Parts: sequence; C-alpha cells; structure tokens
Amino acid sequence: MTIYHVIIIGGGISGIASALALTRLNKLSCSVYEIRPSPSTIGGAINLTPNALRYLDHLGVLPKLAPKGCEVHHIDVISQRTGRRLGIVDFENAAKFKHCALRVLRAELLKCLMEVLEEEGVMVQYGKKIEAVSQREDGIQAMFTDGTKVDGDLLLGCDGIHSFIRMNVVQPDRKPVYSGLAVAYGLLDAAGVSARLQFDETAVHSGRFGTFLTSYCDAEKSRLYVGAVMETADVGSREGWAVRGENQEALRKELVRRFGGSSMPYLEDVVEKVDSFTLFPVYKLPTGGVWRSGRIMLLGDAAHAMPPQGESVGLALEDVVLLSRLAGQHETKSTAQILADYESLRKPRIAEAFKEAEFRWETAKDRGWLMAVLMEWMTWFFLKWMAKSKERDFAFDVRDIEVP
Repeated sequence: MTIYHVIIIGGGISGIASALALTRLNKLSCSVYEIRPSPSTIGGAINLTPNALRYLDHLGVLPKLAPKGCEVHHIDVISQRTGRRLGIVDFENAAKFKHCALRVLRAELLKCLMEVLEEEGVMVQYGKKIEAVSQREDGIQAMFTDGTKVDGDLLLGCDGIHSFIRMNVVQPDRKPVYSGLAVAYGLLDAAGVSARLQFDETAVHSGRFGTFLTSYCDAEKSRLYVGAVMETADVGSREGWAVRGENQEALRKELVRRFGGSSMPYLEDVVEKVDSFTLFPVYKLPTGGVWRSGRIMLLGDAAHAMPPQGESVGLALEDVVLLSRLAGQHETKSTAQILADYESLRKPRIAEAFKEAEFRWETAKDRGWLMAVLMEWMTWFFLKWMAKSKERDFAFDVRDIEVP
C-alpha cells in the first residue's frame, strides 16, 4: 500500500528530522505541526555521538552544524572529591566511527535541521494544537483546535514525552514518571573563569551529591555549558523554566553546597559566573509500552523517553533513519507491516539503552559518603569494562543492519 503523505505532530528535533528524511530520502510529502508559536529554544548544549553525526551527515545537515559546535575527542571523568581523573569516554576511532563527538547548542541543531528542511520546500506550521485523530481503512485524519483538518496515509507522533498522540490515542495509561532527579543548566563566557580548567573539551565531575558537567559548546571554545544533575523533589514543571531573582541565588548557593569546596575551585567559579540557570526536571516513560496503533507510530521521546545519557539525540535520529529505510518498501509492503518491522527491529536496542541510562542516573543519587567513595573506585573499572560496549554502540549504524 503506497504512502503519499505523512502527517508529523511535533516540530522538535525528532519531528523535523523525520520530515527531512522522508522528504529528501524517500520523496514523500510531509507536513509538520507544532503546538508552540515558534521554534523551541528550551534545552542547553547536547552531546552528539559519532553515530548521531553520521546520521546528520546522511541527512545533509552536518556541514551546516559542525562549525557551530565544539569537537569532543573524549570526555574526562573526574572525581569531585580528589580532582583525580578516573578515566575517559573515548570517541576517537576514525576507522570505525568516522567522526568524534560534537557538543553544540540544541537550538543550533534545530535551526540547521529546519534550514535543510526548508530547502526541500517543507515549512513547519506553528501554533497548531491537535485535538483528535480519526483513522479509516485507507487513511488517517488529524484535527486541530483551530478547525483545520489534515488527511494523510501515516501519522508520526514526535511530540515528546508528554505526547498528546501517545496519551490520547496510542496508550493513554502510559504516563511520564518523575525520575527523582533534575538538571540545573546554563551558559557562561569561558574567559570569565579565573581558575584553571582541568579538562580539554568536556568533563563529568562525579561526587556524592550528583554529577557536574562542564563543556565547551562552540568551535572557538569561548562559551562553556554547565549542567548539574542532582536529586530533588519533583519541581512540578513539564519542560523546565528559567530560575529568577531570589530563586536564582538560592539555586546557586545549593549548587555551591553540593559541588563547591572541592579540589577543583573552578566548579564554584563557573556556578557564580553562569549567565542564568534553567531547572529541568527529568521524566521518563515506563519501559516497553505500545508504540503504534493502526497508521500511527510514535518516535523519539514520545515512544521511549529515558534519562539523558549523552546519546538521546542519537537514538532519536536512529529512529528516523531506520523508519526512512523501511518506508522505502512502501510500494510493496503494507503500512501496518512497515510499522511492525520497525518496532521489532527497534525495541531491543532501546531496551538496552534504557537499562544503561537508568544505571547511570541512579549513581547521581546521594547514597552517603562511604558509598560515594566506593563508587569512585568502581568508576575506573566500569569505564574500562564499558569501553568495548561503547565502541560497538558508536560504530552501530541502522543503515547496515539486515531488514525484513
């Protein structure tokens, strides 16, 4: 059964990348609908792993994006208590990976994706709030609160962890769960840090009260991104917000309490110099779940939101590239079979990624001084043990796997 038109709900990274892949690679007609009035600027600097960069190159986006970020050859993992380097996460293996990693502002990635999509003649429609979906044997219709109705052959739910499509159509009882952790993140001028920085491009500082990430996020290494992962009560926001006034100062004091006074004085310095902090509560979805219903498929966080582990964008792009590859069979296979094939190929890899993300985030919770010291000793062994696994992950490419 031929697919002519694809309706995409959500104008974030997953939605824009889906439209780009299906338009550019599959020559399908796509329309993208976003509830916000304009492109989202929420989110800090993201880590794009080698496989994420290969997919962006495949989509024609990397040449625009690469000059806007900081190339990362490895991540230094450092003990907050002693200042000693515990190990690295290594991205250097040109023969297998083709690229290192890239730390870049999320807004820059979205902007580059949109620019390339516009070259294909597709424009995102903003301020479009979906209210209902109607399926029939030969197609699907999306209805919006402004009275607009759009017909298509396939609908992709790329509307994030709080997805309308999942919670109202595909699986209403699968709701987001607060992880118990939040991220406080912000940006600052690197030149304003008086203390010597003890890393090359990116560092994760591991301590009793959480983890503290510092990373350059532009090619000139003029801007630093910081993100503190810490255990906290549910802050009650779906998407995070800029902390202001007295709350901004209270947050800085709390970050200094957790991460200051260490053997690395620059941690306290960067907290004081950050332009403004945003507090982002981390939600996740229960594992497994239903991803499809009739002519509907969930992608990205709408299907499998997990605690961020530096590979989330790569997984979302992997979703897109695999679906595009399978959609190339749409003239010989039914839509239902294409979606079933996608789900059967994708779920095992996502399940493994979820397990690893859960483990990493549990280590950010306060388990007491003694356990923190033990975890510090274990980190060296863990990084060595995980090195081969990460090498396989970074070399993995959905364009190379066997498909039905």
